[in-house]
Amino acid sequence: MSDDVPLAKRPHPMSRHAWNRGFRYWEWFFAVSTTAVAALVWSGDDPVGTDLAASAWIAALVVWYLVLGRRLITVDLGVAEMDGRLAHVYRLGVLALFLALILTDPEAMPLLAPLISHLFWLVPLRPTIVVVVALSFMPVLGRVVAGESLSAVLWAVPASAVIALASVAVGVFIHRVIDQSVDRYLLIDELERSRSEVARLSREAGAAAERQRLGAELHDTVTQGLSSIIMLAQAARTAAEERGREEHLRLIERTARANLAEARAMVGALAVGEDAAVQVEASLAELAGAAGAGFAVEGEPRPLRPATAVMLVRAVQEALRNVEKHAAGAAVRVRLAYRDSAVAVSVADDGPGFDPEAPSSGFGLRGTRNRVVGLGGTFTVDSAPGRGATVRLEVPA
Repeated sequence: MSDDVPLAKRPHPMSRHAWNRGFRYWEWFFAVSTTAVAALVWSGDDPVGTDLAASAWIAALVVWYLVLGRRLITVDLGVAEMDGRLAHVYRLGVLALFLALILTDPEAMPLLAPLISHLFWLVPLRPTIVVVVALSFMPVLGRVVAGESLSAVLWAVPASAVIALASVAVGVFIHRVIDQSVDRYLLIDELERSRSEVARLSREAGAAAERQRLGAELHDTVTQGLSSIIMLAQAARTAAEERGREEHLRLIERTARANLAEARAMVGALAVGEDAAVQVEASLAELAGAAGAGFAVEGEPRPLRPATAVMLVRAVQEALRNVEKHAAGAAVRVRLAYRDSAVAVSVADDGPGFDPEAPSSGFGLRGTRNRVVGLGGTFTVDSAPGRGATVRLEVPA
């Protein structure tokens, strides 16, 4: 592209598109106008030679438009789109050819309308305004060349001035409307791109958080269970007595069953879409059964959100694991209660109990509390040395 058109002045592709949408209508207008003016030229009393010369100039204007003007206006030019030099050449060509036409036959003046209108497709705008003003005063020049009186020439000046002002005003107005439309398009496009980028980053952040959460869940369930099984198997291998080996094998089976129940419960809660609903009773019953705990349901069971179902499964898993670790052999009861707008779970044992306020290095109950609070629920631990422990939680259903 020519350096004649500064980068800031070059039209955005959407601007070209906005202009070109009405271009075909202008071409029909141009075709009808040139045909009508040619007929008007031949309908007068001028000599045949004058009519032929005027027709030749009209044909030259049409050819000049088809050769260069149309290309400048319509083609997405990689080399010549709105090339400043080519646009200048085309404007001056139109001015020269129309001047020759008017000097040959002033009756061709109506062709001024389509010629002025199409020049505003060319940028930059300032040279176009100069040429349009010059074309608007062609009637004055035509009267001077025709030898009309001074008063007739002077009467033509106001009319030409009005044509020039009106043409420039309309052209500038249309350019501004197009520029504002392009600005709005660019703003909307930028906002859409920004929104898409935010959505993409949100999806990536959500996927990362989900991967982190699943990694933590697997660490808390499968890996810990398998570690326990490995240690029990090693202990069984080195046990000196048959009775000791049998006890270790029994613990291996119990741990494996509990771990399998935990994995099934977790997969069952996770293997649904975000908009689906989960029945959590079977998963919790399997967990309780694998741990040798009693299980009861209060209220009318109903489906829960996946996030709520996963949290309940994890909470019961952690509570049962703590019972196994700190109160092995104690009787355990798991209770699931459905209320009007909430669902509650409690895991109670009659083991030795502990002081909930005592410092602890474990993260199990703390992590469970964080999950429950994150869902807008409540979490309490009721225990004391010598009187067992009860873990209660309640979340919106």
